[in-house]
This record gives sequence, C-alpha cells and structure tokens, in this order.
Amino acid sequence: MKQLYTLVLVLLVSCATAFAQDAAKTNDIRELLRLTKSGELGMQAIKGNMAAVRKANPSVPSEVWDEFEKGFSKEDLVNMTVPIYDKHFTHQEIKDMIALYKTPLGQKMLEKMPLILQESMVKGQQYGQEVAMRVIQRMQAEGKLPQN
Repeated sequence: MKQLYTLVLVLLVSCATAFAQDAAKTNDIRELLRLTKSGELGMQAIKGNMAAVRKANPSVPSEVWDEFEKGFSKEDLVNMTVPIYDKHFTHQEIKDMIALYKTPLGQKMLEKMPLILQESMVKGQQYGQEVAMRVIQRMQAEGKLPQN
C-alpha cells in the first residue's frame, strides 16, 4: 500500500511540474508575441486586406464590412498563435528570442520589420506584374492570346 501512495505522489508531482513548465513556456510565448507586436501587426494586416476586399466588392454595404472587421481582435490573434509557437519552438528557443528582441539589434529589427515587409510587398507586386507582362507577350507572340 505504501508503494501505491509513493507512486501516486510521484505521478502528482510529475504532473504538477509539467503543468508549471507548460505555463511558464506559454507565458514566455505571450511575452515574445507582445515584444514583437504580433497582435498589432496581425490587426494591421487584416485592416489592409479589408480595405482591398471592400474596394473589390463595392456592392456589399459598408455596414457588413464594419461588422465583419469588428469580429477580429488582437487578443484572438495572439491566442491562436501561442499553440503554433509552442509546437515549433522549445522553451529555450522562446527565451532566446525574447533575449534577442530585448537587445538593441532586436529592437531595430522590430522597428524596421514593418517597413521591410511593406517595401517587399510593393516589390513583389511589381515583380508579379513584370512576370505577367512577359507571359502575356510570349503567349501573344505564340498566337495563344489575341494581340490588343
């Protein structure tokens, strides 16, 4: 009987330790997401996409889009992201990223990343247009598309 109590006690301590480790990792992931402004950046992306969708669908009343946009929150975005970071990174890696983002270089990365993404999107759109023009010209030259 004493062995059974010992076994139960060991299992309870193990479970409590694992839970505490999971909670600490989750808290650190949330700290990382706060440092990187993940929720805010996600909301900016949603608002940007919503503007494009509104423009592409002018027959849909603005009230519909307004209500749809209200359904998103940075907290929900963070909550959805936590398990993804948990799956792909160890607790030590999360701690290391937090340490990086607290350095001057990490702060500069966080400051510049939105600008880099924005400029990259513009370049990517230009590149896509260039590729499309080359394909259209080639297809026209091959007689697969009508000439304008």
